[in-house]
Amino acid sequence: MNTAPAPAEETFDDDFATGTPIRSWVLRPTALGIFLIVGSVVGFLAAFALSVEKYWKLENPDVSLSCDLNPFFSCGSVMEYPQSQLFGFPNQLLGVAAFIFPLLLGVLLVAKARIPGWVMVGLNIGLALGVTLVMFLFYTSIYVIGVGCPWCMVVWAMTIPMFCAVTAHNALAGNFGSGIRDNAVVRVLARENIAISVVWLLIIAFCIVIQFWNFFSTLF
Repeated sequence: MNTAPAPAEETFDDDFATGTPIRSWVLRPTALGIFLIVGSVVGFLAAFALSVEKYWKLENPDVSLSCDLNPFFSCGSVMEYPQSQLFGFPNQLLGVAAFIFPLLLGVLLVAKARIPGWVMVGLNIGLALGVTLVMFLFYTSIYVIGVGCPWCMVVWAMTIPMFCAVTAHNALAGNFGSGIRDNAVVRVLARENIAISVVWLLIIAFCIVIQFWNFFSTLF
């Protein structure tokens, strides 16, 4: 019987300038896989809940939805605008479908399956499109419609960190090419993917607070 120990999980990437190892959680398959699973499940549940409430709204236009918190934050109000159906069907259906792929890859990573680099790049492209849509909907919801959608914000809060983490993984793993992998600026930014995600989300939160200051000022 073969008793040789299983190969250790890859946890480091060599610094191109100093040759010293760089600790990066996005290069750990298990850590990245768990992150993708958690983000995908939370995002999927938020998109699914929004889909269910969309159909409730269609059946009974006067119904008060669970995410109709006040005049400033109301999913039901946002659903009444054409921006909620950019492609001719409810946007939330995109979220329900889009979170399946990263969830599947997350499970495979945790199971220590070998994921080809091109598959991770494909995930990155999908998340990039998702982030582009998220930022468009953020601007439209907050600055054009003037009402925030709570469940949508949960989807935003999952999509952005997942995009940053997968981009960092692909950059450090060389899936974008050795030129990008060996770029000092790229490597520093990739290692700070969590900080970038936090700052990104804080900027969105700041914009929301400023735009809806009439509401938030009443909380103090």
